[in-house]
Amino acid sequence: MEIRLANLQDANAIADVASALGYQNTVSEDLAIKRLERLLLSSNDKVWVAEFNGQLIGWLHAQHAFRAASADFIEILGLSVADQARLKGAGRALVEKAKEWALDEKIVLRVRTNDTRDGAKKFYTSLGFTTTKIQSVFQL
Repeated sequence: MEIRLANLQDANAIADVASALGYQNTVSEDLAIKRLERLLLSSNDKVWVAEFNGQLIGWLHAQHAFRAASADFIEILGLSVADQARLKGAGRALVEKAKEWALDEKIVLRVRTNDTRDGAKKFYTSLGFTTTKIQSVFQL
């Protein structure tokens, strides 16, 4: 398995793998490319992909987050591994890249997960993450 930074050619495969966790799966090829291009051009975002035998099996998007009233941090904003590749180390290897980035920046790594995703909570706990806050999300 290889972990590398994403490139624009990965856009559709990222969208396909994302649909496995219920992310929007009706994304056009153009929209998938535009979304990834925006992230690749950002100095605050990184997207890594996991490949096995030339096939993209997972991805992770992390962002260096800046706040006005608190210390900055790296946050995992998305992680998805293809169904057939789960429990084989891809997710762990992708998170390791985000951990390395946070260590290089000398700041903490955070991740948020939907409280209903017990598997995700167990996964992140197994990697050493601890719950530091429970919050509600409001949207207009």
